[in-house]
Amino acid sequence: MPEPILTLSALYIYPIKSAGGVSLPSSDIGPRGLTHDRRWMVIDAAGRPVTQRECPTMRLIGVALADDGLRVSAPGRPVLTVPWQPQGARRAVDMWGTPLSGVRVSSQATGWISAYLGGDFDLVHLPDDVQRWQPADRPYGSLLSFVDGNPFHMITEASLAAFNGHLSRPVGHTELRPNLVISGGEAYAEDFWRRIRIGPADANGVAFEVVESCARCVILNVQPDGTRGAETLRTLARIRRHGKAAIFGQHLVQDAPYDQRTGRLRVGDALSVTEVGDSVNPVYE
Repeated sequence: MPEPILTLSALYIYPIKSAGGVSLPSSDIGPRGLTHDRRWMVIDAAGRPVTQRECPTMRLIGVALADDGLRVSAPGRPVLTVPWQPQGARRAVDMWGTPLSGVRVSSQATGWISAYLGGDFDLVHLPDDVQRWQPADRPYGSLLSFVDGNPFHMITEASLAAFNGHLSRPVGHTELRPNLVISGGEAYAEDFWRRIRIGPADANGVAFEVVESCARCVILNVQPDGTRGAETLRTLARIRRHGKAAIFGQHLVQDAPYDQRTGRLRVGDALSVTEVGDSVNPVYE
């Protein structure tokens, strides 16, 4: 049988962690992943990350890219302008037990996000001089932004269609928060991919190692209107249980030395699978 035709069909970044995504026709890659992906984050008074786990109405925060920075919107709030390189004071960030330093965006941003979420919150940017590395006990490592644990997340259209066949309310791409969406092939084939290449089979293509299956959390139950349901994660746990985790999608790192992790991805690029395993990719919990 001929090899399936696999294509990068959609490309997303999420500049503010746990806020709305931005669909792009193309994106550059830097040392931390796609440019601008999760370089901003909402924190609470103790400097801890705030996500849709705690505040599901973050789903309604819209983000758009402009020449001078981000345009951030939410119901009942004026549009907030966030510069690409904020010049505010440094703030301590507790990234789930790892101490980091973030740059406070502005007093306007602090008031905006606090008023919208109804509490004492702040918006910070991760500057270039702050290094956050993947835990040393993993069999791989990457320089990270404010992502949970890996620089790239991939799903496939075939797997999403198969999953939606079990749901009374189908879910869309952005409810699963991928960076890369792939068309073609069979449902859940990506569970076994070990290495892939997107783009030409030369120096202009981007090689990735597929390092981990994505264990889903309660964010999967946050619906487009910012309310919580229960069916989505419950169904996934029933049909896609792997050990203690309910899995959907795969995490990737660029398959290159740290100082060579660059490139560009474009919607429509071909994907080739260069290594396949005989078991489902693990979940590191």
